[in-house]
Amino acid sequence: MLNVDSPGFPFALLAIIAGLRLIMYFYFRLAVPAPSPVTTALTPDETVEPAVIEGGAAAITANNTNPDPPAETEASVPRFVAELLDSGIIAVILVFFIIRPFVLQAFFIPTGSMIPTLREGDRLLATKYVYHFRQPRRGEVVVFDAPEAALRLQSQAYDPKEPVEYVKRVIGVPGDHIRIKDNDGVYVNDVKLDEPYINNLPDYDFPLDSYGEISPGDQAVEKQLAPNIHGGELVVPEGYLFVLGDNRTESLDGHLWGLLERKRVIGKALYIFWPLDRKGLIR
Repeated sequence: MLNVDSPGFPFALLAIIAGLRLIMYFYFRLAVPAPSPVTTALTPDETVEPAVIEGGAAAITANNTNPDPPAETEASVPRFVAELLDSGIIAVILVFFIIRPFVLQAFFIPTGSMIPTLREGDRLLATKYVYHFRQPRRGEVVVFDAPEAALRLQSQAYDPKEPVEYVKRVIGVPGDHIRIKDNDGVYVNDVKLDEPYINNLPDYDFPLDSYGEISPGDQAVEKQLAPNIHGGELVVPEGYLFVLGDNRTESLDGHLWGLLERKRVIGKALYIFWPLDRKGLIR
């Protein structure tokens, strides 16, 4: 199956187009002979007298009943194909080697974990360059490579060569103290967040449940969280973020798989471009 997100896809596409362009180059060099100019040799004493044409336009027409098509017209189709291939090479380089890695990338939303901000079937653009100059901020919606723990909870194998992208909202940045109360809300640094963007209140406690146990229930996640839990709160360490889905009761997010490494963040979700009736900035 063709996978445009595969790391090798742009190289394969570029190789195909460049190969076709090389074929066109040899076509012009070998198959299409260059037109040779027709000249008439004159002796030093010879001069060319202006021709006297009798019969006007009728005589001209009679002498040019079957004119040969110019070479330029004969080669117009292959030349157009060559120019099209040149444009394709430039487009692939711009999209896959400049725009996509450093500027913008499109993503598809397959689930409802971010309802109502993002809905299933939405297509969005994420800007990448912004996080080359600053760190993600609390409240921003980010696209990231799903951590191994998140995929394991869905019985999916983790393959670093074929990453799976998630979209969630940043709730905690390094140094923040996070606590989530069942049917109440999210507290950051002892202040309850005002979250008009959520679909529903959380139906869980975090990071400790009502029995005082680390709430995710996964041993690997508990091992990751335990050193960062102090006074019943999760303290986000350097190099990590804490993220949640806006659809709090239906989201596979940080309250289940733990902290997100900062290096996994791809970019900031910026704009919904499809469907058209939902186009607009993501807030």
